[in-house]
Amino acid sequence: MPTATTERAFRASGGGLSQNQKLKAIFLSRPNEWISMTYLGSQIGAWAVHSRVSFLRRKHGMNIESDVQREEGVKTVRVSQYRYVPPQ
Repeated sequence: MPTATTERAFRASGGGLSQNQKLKAIFLSRPNEWISMTYLGSQIGAWAVHSRVSFLRRKHGMNIESDVQREEGVKTVRVSQYRYVPPQ
């Protein structure tokens, strides 16, 4: 398992993006579009998407809205989704 030091070195050498950087890139490439939490999690490699969104709101001042949709069926499913609303 990589240590924090090797992870930082990997990123510093341009070897990869953090989960926050990946999420920010997705939102910037798809403004005003609702994107499911499931999709976002699969793209950034984490399921704590709400924590990454909170970070982007606080540290980067991004206006990211959230919503929960209900999908009715045999079992009611709730689907969380987010959208980035850029400044006017």
